Amino acid sequence: MEREYKWTADREQFTALCTALSLDPHMIFPLSMDAIYFDTPEGMLREQKIGLRLRRENAETLCCMKLRNASENGLHVHEEYECAADTLAEGLLQLPAKGAPAALCETLAQACLLPIAQVSFLRHPILWEHGQFSAELCFDQGHFVNNGRDATFSEIECEFKTGDLSAFEQACTALAAQFALVPELRSKLARALSL
Repeated sequence: MEREYKWTADREQFTALCTALSLDPHMIFPLSMDAIYFDTPEGMLREQKIGLRLRRENAETLCCMKLRNASENGLHVHEEYECAADTLAEGLLQLPAKGAPAALCETLAQACLLPIAQVSFLRHPILWEHGQFSAELCFDQGHFVNNGRDATFSEIECEFKTGDLSAFEQACTALAAQFALVPELRSKLARALSL
């Protein structure tokens, strides 16, 4: 189960946050992300709040499936399954071994899947080692493309990795208050589809 906070924020807020947490900016190595999301012509995945994408991260291509569970106050909780794959067909064959629902992957492997949105951004990730947990803190800046429309975005994500989940949530809530971070209630896919 993936747990991450999303906040609408700019680069200055991210820099200030890193400074306050004594995170070294020289340890940030940007990743170029280019994701294409897919669905059936009938919108089966959208209806079930499932995200299916191929995303190029620098030189590597990954297939990812997200099953949305909950979103509250900027905290997004969902199942996420991911594998290295150059095509959707290849990814859907491998995802069940990563824990994704096998029946769903089989159904999708035989379905007509069409691109429905694209999200391209530059990610600036850094590991946050707190005394009680570890998390990945990222600044994402890029744009959504859908139906010939384009919109820019910038946000901070903080994804729980290991440790005390309650301490993670308390620390993130405190950071949001300290740096006036606005919770982002929608996923990147949802915002792209809203264009």
